[in-house]
Amino acid sequence: MSASEGMKFKFHSGEKVLCFEPDPTKARVLYDAKIVDVIVGKDEKGRKIPEYLIHFNGWNRSWDRWAAEDHVLRDTDENRRLQRKLARKAVARLRSTGRKKKRCRLPGVDSVLKGLPTEEKDENDEN
Repeated sequence: MSASEGMKFKFHSGEKVLCFEPDPTKARVLYDAKIVDVIVGKDEKGRKIPEYLIHFNGWNRSWDRWAAEDHVLRDTDENRRLQRKLARKAVARLRSTGRKKKRCRLPGVDSVLKGLPTEEKDENDEN
């Protein structure tokens, strides 16, 4: 379906956004991303819903994925704080699963944490 069916979209093609990891079996983190395309899809009940083709910054195009609107966030200061909080939690979770001696690495998360003081706590950060 095309994007010209009178449906209003929260995001537009070319917009820089943050997108949750689409694979539910992986860490729940937010990646820097860009909207490549917008279409009208259908949910499991046949209702029209917006879908966004997401390109994850720094990743090959083969990793581009279609994402529902609830997986995409605006690139705001508040959402950047959430991104850092989720990244720290994901790294801590990896370290607590016995991978301490191996290099702990989550692709895309390292760049979020790079340059941040290890002690940094956001105002609303509870963990």
